[in-house]
Amino acid sequence: MTITQLTPLTKIVDFLSSNRSGRKETLWIPALWNVCGYGGILEEREGEIKVSAFDFLTEHLQYVQQQSSTAFDSRAATNLDASIIYSSLVRYSTAWDYDHDGEIESGTFLRMILLLPILKEMGVNILYVLPVTRYSQMHLKGDIGSPYAVQSLFDLDPNLHDELLDDMADLTIHDEFAALVEACHLLDIRVTVDFIPRVTARNSDIIPEHPDWVYWMRKDAFDDFRLPHIPELAPFEECTPDKVETVYRSKETAPFLEQFSQPPNVLNPELWEELKKRAQETGEEILTLVENEMGITTSPAHSDWVNDTQPIWTDITFLRLYHDFAPHTGSLIKPDQAPYVLFDTIKCNYYPAEQPNRELWDYLIDAIKFNLDTYGIDGFRIDIGHVLPIPLLDEIVQTIQTMRPNALLISEDLFNRNHKKAAQVGYNIMLGSGWNVMTDITKDNLLSYIRDLPEMEIHIFACAETADTPRITSRGGVKLARMIGVFNHFLPNAIPFIATGFELNEEQPMNCGLGDNTNGAEIPRAFFNKLTMNWTNEEPMLPLLAELHACKTRWQKLLKPANFFLADSPDHVVIYGYRSGEETLAGCFNLSADQSVSLNLLELIGPSTGGLFVAIDSAFASSSIGEGLEQVTLEPNQALIVTSRP
Repeated sequence: MTITQLTPLTKIVDFLSSNRSGRKETLWIPALWNVCGYGGILEEREGEIKVSAFDFLTEHLQYVQQQSSTAFDSRAATNLDASIIYSSLVRYSTAWDYDHDGEIESGTFLRMILLLPILKEMGVNILYVLPVTRYSQMHLKGDIGSPYAVQSLFDLDPNLHDELLDDMADLTIHDEFAALVEACHLLDIRVTVDFIPRVTARNSDIIPEHPDWVYWMRKDAFDDFRLPHIPELAPFEECTPDKVETVYRSKETAPFLEQFSQPPNVLNPELWEELKKRAQETGEEILTLVENEMGITTSPAHSDWVNDTQPIWTDITFLRLYHDFAPHTGSLIKPDQAPYVLFDTIKCNYYPAEQPNRELWDYLIDAIKFNLDTYGIDGFRIDIGHVLPIPLLDEIVQTIQTMRPNALLISEDLFNRNHKKAAQVGYNIMLGSGWNVMTDITKDNLLSYIRDLPEMEIHIFACAETADTPRITSRGGVKLARMIGVFNHFLPNAIPFIATGFELNEEQPMNCGLGDNTNGAEIPRAFFNKLTMNWTNEEPMLPLLAELHACKTRWQKLLKPANFFLADSPDHVVIYGYRSGEETLAGCFNLSADQSVSLNLLELIGPSTGGLFVAIDSAFASSSIGEGLEQVTLEPNQALIVTSRP
């Protein structure tokens, strides 16, 4: 086999192996990452080990290669009933002070492979990767900027390149990502990525050639830019057709619309061409030149919900998917109105115009094809895809399904009630409303949530936290997080969703855009700041998540929506389960943070031949596993899974 025939992962393994004895680089890594059983540890300290970089990585990657039991079939359907999703922000999931110089180094594609055996132990078979594209360094949020400020859909974040591979002249950063995907496939883990088709960085790479693909406003109005408050409507209302006229007639809307400008190529074509030429010759930032010479800038993005309290998104701008205005605005705006964004115009699904920006649509379709062809990924989460023009979304879905007939397609829709609509579009997974329900964990909230799950036409995320919410540990501590982790593992039509860090009881959020409990405090967040996860935690969630996976696998045949039941239960307790013939699995959850509760299991769950046995206990260092029970006292925030056989 010649070098040109080698896969990206094999190239990397060969390079590392051929240099393992001669290279002296060392790494400090969390001891938890040593799943391959590497024996050449140079030093140990407080949950970390020091290893020879090339030697350890060679052994680890070879270990991953050896774990492959069957040939991966990218065209095969995924059993979503038996799936577990892990969401990773690569630069954060494996960020670490690798050389102990006091500085956190970015995670990389290569080092993300170190986590894959850990994910496999937790039963993860879908790795959902948050944006890895090159993002803007202008108008940074935080100290390193948001990965959602995508500057190019065809380039990758250079920080995700691993410097240990610098001497591989024939290896690109695209190959490094492809190697990660390949390693996932060896372990039968499918890979989905975030695709961002509705917004772009305010200094996006598309601007020099296509300034009219984004929205513009007066530079002098930028610092005070805010959405119009609509006092006639309630907080956080959707801009449905019956509310549109109210929005436009409200007194703050007209001044808001007056802030927008024509794009620079329309405002002053000659000056625009001069500035574009100057930027090409000098390397100056074209947006800065336009701001200084023309007094306009790209407009920031914002929520499409009326009277939302979220701050303006100052690092991104909306893509202009239509050349014209939607017909409903005809009598509501001035004849000379510049292109603008308001609650309604974001939602092209409800309010399409008549002249699609076909060239932009083709650009987005090409980006989809590029990701599938270049990296071999298995699907996408379509960022705010529910507001895209329906024909564009249909074309995106059709393109993906043609290239990957059983692709994973994740909808960001936040409401379970939209499950039929999401399924009709072609999605097979949606975010759903669990994260919202579990911002306030009460019996009524949980019961109303799970009653509808057996009838869902699409699988949803089963989770109490996402990358966009505060951590569940920040709402109620580790005991609550462990209890809700058990709760979310056995729900019908729901896929357990692990936001990176949940397995470590991480408290630091990645973002707080949804369900914020910080009162707007300026705290470090992984979306915008250089942070690392608590990989040296002495009591992580990892063992419990591994036990949950093993239990779910053992009882998979029983865990069907048709077998699902809800049991009557005392205050602050939820009991749900599955029953078929003599087989029973049930979960008992004490939602109270300070009160114990005694339960008669046989009365609440029903008689079971041979009794009921503890399969999972969320309590630390539990000794009850395998114990037969008729009655039990649940401690505060304790969860038990009991089954009809040990």
